[in-house]
Amino acid sequence: MSIKNRINNVYRYFEPNLIIIGYLGCIGFPLYFFVWHYLFPQPYENFLLRLFCGTLFIPFILKDHLPYWFLRYKAIHFIATITIGLPFFFSYMLIMNDWSIPWIMSFMAALFLSILLIYDAYIISAISIIGITMGAFFSYGFHPINSENFHWGYIAVISFSYVTGIASHYRNHIHYEDQLLFARSFSAGIAHEMRNPFSSLYSSMELMLDILRQKSDNKEGNVNELESIIRSNMTVINNSNETINLLLSSINEHAISKNTFQEYSIVNIIKSSVESFGYQSSKDRNLVSVEFNKDTNYFGSDILFRYVIFNIMKNAFYYKEKSNFNININVDINTNNNVIKIRDTGIGIPKNNLDAIFDDFFTHGKKNSSGLGLPFCKKVITAFGGVISCQSKLGEWTEFTIILPKSDSKSVNKLKYELMSKKTPIVHR
Repeated sequence: MSIKNRINNVYRYFEPNLIIIGYLGCIGFPLYFFVWHYLFPQPYENFLLRLFCGTLFIPFILKDHLPYWFLRYKAIHFIATITIGLPFFFSYMLIMNDWSIPWIMSFMAALFLSILLIYDAYIISAISIIGITMGAFFSYGFHPINSENFHWGYIAVISFSYVTGIASHYRNHIHYEDQLLFARSFSAGIAHEMRNPFSSLYSSMELMLDILRQKSDNKEGNVNELESIIRSNMTVINNSNETINLLLSSINEHAISKNTFQEYSIVNIIKSSVESFGYQSSKDRNLVSVEFNKDTNYFGSDILFRYVIFNIMKNAFYYKEKSNFNININVDINTNNNVIKIRDTGIGIPKNNLDAIFDDFFTHGKKNSSGLGLPFCKKVITAFGGVISCQSKLGEWTEFTIILPKSDSKSVNKLKYELMSKKTPIVHR
């Protein structure tokens, strides 16, 4: 990430709190001149410097009323103001006051405030080095100072405070970003899931309008047909609500909800997924084929399994412009396992990226991707007691292999028992 992008991200992150910091800076800098000059006199004070620093914070208060030309530089002004107002000013005043205890405490307070304002480890390190270097240069360079109170132990404590403060705040920010990306990914997933039922409802509504427009003597037949369509639409709506509830439950619990697990036909779920996928054009449907030797059941969620198929197909269709592109889904029911292989003839995945595609936030070659789709697919298949893996040949194909246990296997029977034990029996009185 470039320096400009880092600065802009830091500014956007803290922009909601700028007005508060603006008032603190505008009022605090001149106010504390009287505190340290009259109430608790210190060896050195500089009202003009304080006035200059306080003035730099005024645009924070007026951020919604600034001229257009200034807005182009607002992020740079933010970094410059923090650099001058915190590490430079407080290091300069610390040295000029001969490392007195009040100013050591003030410097430490400024240190932690700057870390709170700027989460980026590179930016906070850069402005701290620049600000402190400037403070030392202007104090030692222009004013001969006999620092009798200086002790090298101060440097050790300040350095430790910087490192631990930056590390802990950066970790908290990364956790916040993780949660934000997680929510965005599932919002996109829910939106994709809703596109298909809405398309189905729209088509049904068009059919109902056509029936109503028809002049037919068979009114009873028309009523029955309309009733059938309405009931079908109600089923679509109920299934959509279940999808939303299940995905939201998984988000809130940070784990796959297993409360609704039951047995489903593998082939039926895959076929319905292929048919209901939100294709960009009717021609795209012809690019997908399904093959199977026989059918069997798996134990899990139909909605979540459909989500897995959708996600893999969506990733594959990203590269559909490649010549001779197609997607083949093969279901092989053998003695030991249920094996589903989804192969596309896209551009493939580099060998050094294969081990990372199921890691959170990993993306490669795709714009506007959160990198959370495949990790969630892995969580789903793992919750079913299965395994998902990926093989690829760069420039030729990519194949996802999903292995699901038999519905009567020991692992599935154990899962069924665990779910049954958690359910509370209904007592009739």
